[in-house]
Amino acid sequence: MESNGTLGTLRRLTHQVGIDAVVFEQDEAPTARQRDWNFGIYWAQSRIEECLAPELYALIDTVQTDRAYRHTEGSVLPIYNGMTGESLRDLPAPHAIRLRRRAWLDLIRNGLNLRYGKKLASITTTDQGVTASFEDGTIEHGSLLIGCEGAHSITRNWLFQSSPMDADMIELPISSFSTLTKLGREMALAVRNVHPTYWITLDPTGLFAFYSVHDCDSKDPADWIFWIVVTWKSEGDKDQPGLGEDDNLLLGYVLRRSGHLAYPFGDMLRAIPRGAKCWYSRMSYWPTKPWDNRGGRVTLAGDAAHAMTYHRGQGLGNAITDVAELQTHLRAMKTHTRDELAKAVGAYEKEVWARGLDVVIQNRNNSLAVHDWEKATQSALVITGVDRGDH
Repeated sequence: MESNGTLGTLRRLTHQVGIDAVVFEQDEAPTARQRDWNFGIYWAQSRIEECLAPELYALIDTVQTDRAYRHTEGSVLPIYNGMTGESLRDLPAPHAIRLRRRAWLDLIRNGLNLRYGKKLASITTTDQGVTASFEDGTIEHGSLLIGCEGAHSITRNWLFQSSPMDADMIELPISSFSTLTKLGREMALAVRNVHPTYWITLDPTGLFAFYSVHDCDSKDPADWIFWIVVTWKSEGDKDQPGLGEDDNLLLGYVLRRSGHLAYPFGDMLRAIPRGAKCWYSRMSYWPTKPWDNRGGRVTLAGDAAHAMTYHRGQGLGNAITDVAELQTHLRAMKTHTRDELAKAVGAYEKEVWARGLDVVIQNRNNSLAVHDWEKATQSALVITGVDRGDH
């Protein structure tokens, strides 16, 4: 498995069904990436329970953004009009949890056969299986390679080598700002007074903002850490040049765009300290297409299989579903033979291709809608919320 770290549960499931597996991680070490963030599990709680041993599943609460938080049937994710401060809707989010990415990976990597510094260079299939060559010069052989190395998947590029454009990400006219930061005692208390875990704002200017507490273990609110995301529609190259190279330039640009926001939404952004690490990107997606798995030897999962925009928080739930679906078909194998494995992979892919295309397009349309005030209140986010929807 060639992984960017988001699907360590794949190794867990293969162990449960009696299949030996190795996870090849392109990062040099668990702490190689400066960037951390958090993600939500909304409708996929039962499916993640399928993928983890009971002793690991019991520890999920320990890697929540707020370890004291206990989810309930009545949990909600509130949406506000950022300009006026009025409530637009409380999205039902029964038993939703948010996990810190780095802490989650630390939890599930224990006991894994995980090798770091393994960036995929090439893939070769043979009658016996598949061979992966890595940039460090090492070579590994196996029966099945699962590419789950993220939206810009090398494995996906290899699968579509006869038609490279079919593997390309498609850019959307939406830009994003994000930061992981402290806000000071007064503002930390103010934003958590709106909702202790998270909230969203939409407004007539087309600005989308999301806040989530990231780490609130400290007794001093001044030490709490928050994950903040702001996105806006940006046709062509209309964003100010250099936003991806200068953190203070990027923060200043976002502050100018958000000066109209009501308390405490705009005040939260103004409380971000100068010098805070910030990230800028243009949003993109990959609408799932059927691929040739070379006789059940190479397949995809997670963002590699269905790279989607994040305004409805559907990415992780679908990645978890991939793992659970693959586990189901691996468990159903009558014997561990090449033919049986090919059938299992084919059955898994049939479901992923249909679900992946549907959810990617739904979330693309939603991301465009939430930046258009005339459409925002009828967007999938507002109408369907963070539920799985129809797919």
